Amino acid sequence: MKTIQDSPAVTSASQDETIAQKLALFVFVFGMLILTTSFLSSCNTTRGLGRDVQKVGNTIERGADRVQANMP
Repeated sequence: MKTIQDSPAVTSASQDETIAQKLALFVFVFGMLILTTSFLSSCNTTRGLGRDVQKVGNTIERGADRVQANMP
């Protein structure tokens, strides 16, 4: 007696689902890799921005110190 599991249509459908699951996993892993890489590369950009802001703050602080030193 032939059952539904032995049917070629069911086997083909399960193979399609397996392929779709593998493709979804690949897309997810690839997306996470791209996301992680972008976060790691932005660390240098953020660090550079922090240094620039710090330099501006130091310049303002020195200017304020000069103004206070010249006040009577």
